[in-house]
Amino acid sequence: MPAPSTPDATSSQDARTNPLPSPRYGALTAMAAVMVVGVLYVGRDIFVPFALAVLLGFILDPLVTRLRRWRLPRTLAVVLVMLFTVLLLGGASLFVGVQVVQLSKNLPAYQSTIQAKLRGLRQGLVSQSGSVLGGRDMFLGASRMIDVVGGELEATRHVLDQATKRNTVAPARVQIEPAPRTAVQAAVDLIEPVLAPVGTAGIVLVFVVFILLERTDMRDRLLRLVGGDLHRTTDALGEAGDRVSRYLTMQLLVNASYGVPMAVGLLLIGVPGALLWGMVAAMMRFVPYVGPVIAAVFPLLLAFAVDPGWQMLLATLALVLTLELISNNLIEPWLYGASTGLSAVSIIVSAVFWTALWGPIGLILATPLTVCLAVLGRHLPQLAWLDVLLGNAPVFDPPTRLYQRLLAGDVEEAIELATEQVRSQSLAQFYSDTAVPSLRLAANDHTRLASVEHRHRVATGMAALLQDLRDEHPAAAAPPALAVGASVLCIGARWEMDTLAAEMLAHALGQAGVHASVLPPSAVTAQQIGALDLTGVQAVCLSAFSHTPQAQLRYVARRLLRRQPGLHIVAGLWSAPPDLLVPDAAQTLGVAAVAQSLTEAQLRLGAGCAQANAATVPPGSPAAGWLAAPLAADAADEADRLQALLDSGALDPALRAPFDRAAQRAADIFNTPAAMVSLINAQCQVWHGASGLDGIAPDLPRTSPRETSLCAHVVAANQTLVIDDTARDPRFAANPLLQEAGVRFYAGAPLRTAQGQVIGTLCIIDKQPRSLSGSEVRLLEAMAQDLMGLVDEAGTARRAGVSSAAALQRLATRDIHADAAGDANGTGSAAGLPAMLPPDAAPA
Repeated sequence: MPAPSTPDATSSQDARTNPLPSPRYGALTAMAAVMVVGVLYVGRDIFVPFALAVLLGFILDPLVTRLRRWRLPRTLAVVLVMLFTVLLLGGASLFVGVQVVQLSKNLPAYQSTIQAKLRGLRQGLVSQSGSVLGGRDMFLGASRMIDVVGGELEATRHVLDQATKRNTVAPARVQIEPAPRTAVQAAVDLIEPVLAPVGTAGIVLVFVVFILLERTDMRDRLLRLVGGDLHRTTDALGEAGDRVSRYLTMQLLVNASYGVPMAVGLLLIGVPGALLWGMVAAMMRFVPYVGPVIAAVFPLLLAFAVDPGWQMLLATLALVLTLELISNNLIEPWLYGASTGLSAVSIIVSAVFWTALWGPIGLILATPLTVCLAVLGRHLPQLAWLDVLLGNAPVFDPPTRLYQRLLAGDVEEAIELATEQVRSQSLAQFYSDTAVPSLRLAANDHTRLASVEHRHRVATGMAALLQDLRDEHPAAAAPPALAVGASVLCIGARWEMDTLAAEMLAHALGQAGVHASVLPPSAVTAQQIGALDLTGVQAVCLSAFSHTPQAQLRYVARRLLRRQPGLHIVAGLWSAPPDLLVPDAAQTLGVAAVAQSLTEAQLRLGAGCAQANAATVPPGSPAAGWLAAPLAADAADEADRLQALLDSGALDPALRAPFDRAAQRAADIFNTPAAMVSLINAQCQVWHGASGLDGIAPDLPRTSPRETSLCAHVVAANQTLVIDDTARDPRFAANPLLQEAGVRFYAGAPLRTAQGQVIGTLCIIDKQPRSLSGSEVRLLEAMAQDLMGLVDEAGTARRAGVSSAAALQRLATRDIHADAAGDANGTGSAAGLPAMLPPDAAPA
């Protein structure tokens, strides 16, 4: 048997180690950034109004879009929206002016109140000062010394000044008398401070008009200017617009939820101009950090000036503090959420940067502008550093984060990360998705990058983490049938990392009620394997991170089977090369199965134990190699579901044509060879719509038994099911229907009625393994929901006495317009599936 060795080095870099840019590229990027900042500063008189206009355009464009849906021309819609905006701003300005004039009339009365209050405060301080005068003696000596030293220094300075004057000639003093100012110049001086803001506002409104009128043309030109991948730039602009619009909408709601209670509270307290201060508080919250402070100063000063006592001031202060606490800790986290996608530090830094660049206006524009930069960095590779600097998404995936904490020796932080993931997911999922991949990173770096100290930190840190998880999540009591001996034996193949993965697997099995124990690599050496105690062992997992484990695994498996024939051996190849993932890899290694992930190993070992403990293995059980679709546990619930299937009208033959089109569109969008609309009745699965089945299985009937149907699993679980590779999933690897059709990938979203009953699925299938991202799963679910919307509306029309063909024709025409409106709005939803209906849809 080969001697134990370290895992093999790999020349390919893993996903976490992206190559750093070259020094030349970094210098060019820095020079470009400096030039851009310089241009923004020099041209701020142009860029600031334009940026304000873009920000206002994000707020007003939804109103224009709403008017466009009412069939108004864009020009008329823009004119109406701008008139409404100007009237709103003019009315607000007039209201503020009236309130200011009203308050200014009462200033003399406020002044006398302030003087009386300050006089009383001063007298109170004087009366209380007697208690502290006795302590002044201790400071008198120091005060006299300071006075003496100061007098000496002043005398010295006076002598030096006199000496300097004797040696120099005093210059003659010249005074320039300003020319008397004319009335016109005085008028210009009076209105000049007003002209600049009014002129800026006029430029902003002009920009807004052109932005709203030429929105699509400006977007096309920006896409052309950016160049590169049209898909990436389109996604970047769409996400930036969505995030900024959502941020502004949420900020408007937050400001309103602050300003309205502020106005009502001040009105009840009796502060003059309560409505004005409520409006000012709402508007000033658009200015981050300093805006709320400035808005709170005015009502506090007025409360101090109006009330001869202190009750109004204290009540106003309590109101401000209460609203700030509620808004900052409850309303803002609830409404904002992750709307900006920025980290807290980047928001503060961006506020300082844009304020230094553009002044107070830059503070208002800081967050929207930084959001756009972060989104561009997320989608454009050449600007990826912006997403790293500004975004709030983790720059490392969970396995890399855990591995880095272990490399740094931060065991406590690693345990905290593990605890959070176990709390949000499960112990087995954490082991499979995070811990084992972290060990894979360590194994790949073992001979390439890691030092002796690094290896020691990772090994000891992971061992401490596992011990903590075992203490927090002890193994469940084993069932009586598995209580004799060790049902599963997890063995590390070569080195410490293999043993750590075996301990994770044993712990996960223990949590599932399977009695498992762990042995180190020394237990399967040539000298020790003959003395290995296999009493009660029903399955063995050989854990290996090596890229070339064939020789050792064949040797160990052969010796174990020679000692105990029929032993179920699973090879856990956590870093398996592609040639060991083919269907006949297990036969090549001399084992019963090969597992690529800890979850797969757990399923295969569980199936082996179940098969070893069962006298007969019924067809369709997990031990037989595939999991039959479960029937409903409650007969009443199943009866209700079947009745919902009949009442929905989904079995109407007239829907086969649109269902076929729905399946075709799903297959095209997800780029799979086939897709189906599947309905599940009491006994079987009915493919009421399909696309591409001729390429998958030409002779496959449109119905199949329910127990072999993957769609029936979706119905039973009432949730989406995604199987990346059916051949690697022990629950479905031997499914006769999948084997006959050669299906390797399946994803099905439930077709759910308005009452919540699942009557079938919209599913996509492929002959090659693949995976779906979270957004792709949500898109498939949205398409299934839209398809059920078509079924519901067709049923409503049928109950109203409209024929199926006429109902489908009308729905197709109407929903085509709805889909076009949704696309124009940039919602990015899956709405519009009914637009696939052919105009001549008729009952089959």
